[in-house]
Amino acid sequence: MMNGCRTHGEGDQVTPDSNAQTDSNLSKGEGEMGFSHVSEVFDILPATALELLCVNVEFLARPSVGKVVEPVLAAGSTPATMARSDSLSSGEATPTRIIELHCSPISHEEGARDGIQQLMLSKRFLSKREPPISLRDYLLRLHRYCPMSTAVYLATSIYITRLATVDRVISVNGKNMHRLVLAGLRVAMKALEDLSYPHSRVAKVGGVSERELSRLEISFCFLTDFELRVDAQMLADQAQSLRSSMDLVLSEMA
Repeated sequence: MMNGCRTHGEGDQVTPDSNAQTDSNLSKGEGEMGFSHVSEVFDILPATALELLCVNVEFLARPSVGKVVEPVLAAGSTPATMARSDSLSSGEATPTRIIELHCSPISHEEGARDGIQQLMLSKRFLSKREPPISLRDYLLRLHRYCPMSTAVYLATSIYITRLATVDRVISVNGKNMHRLVLAGLRVAMKALEDLSYPHSRVAKVGGVSERELSRLEISFCFLTDFELRVDAQMLADQAQSLRSSMDLVLSEMA
């Protein structure tokens, strides 16, 4: 489990002063948020990590984020096409025999079945209409009654970015972002923390039934193919990537 993850005490609110501090952190120069050691990522205030998660998810919900987000925000992930390109351009002296590149192809039936399953899973996050509460206010509500650590917020950002821009199994939009974030936070909390809040409490604060929260959590795990491991280096990379791209993100959203 992650150690040194900072979190506000239960019931703490993000006050105007803390919001001002968060805005100050987000407006720092790129070099000022560099880490001399990866463990310093845990010195980031949870409120700051929450804001980074919020801006990232809202940016992912925009229709024109593809080429901008993939190389910058998908920390800890390598698109398959990029990996193939790197391997082909490595310039190794030993030639590769063609037969070594052969593999058992996935049948059309298997591919279609997987696609249908992913579509069904992704639809579980859709609300009938966009929630009346903004994503930021929703996150602040969760943070007030179920405060979480910096690591949980950054890990959730990693998961959702990977799903949307690397695996491309879900398209983030106004009708699914709240449930997607709720499920991601719940999964990250269980994956990274020794303790987690009661299921009933998280469901109530998140505005869903206990059964629905269970379905969202399971669906999220299957969409990620249960690749939930993150380490301090991945969290630090995510924080730095988000910060370095923040000016671009905010200008695009303006």
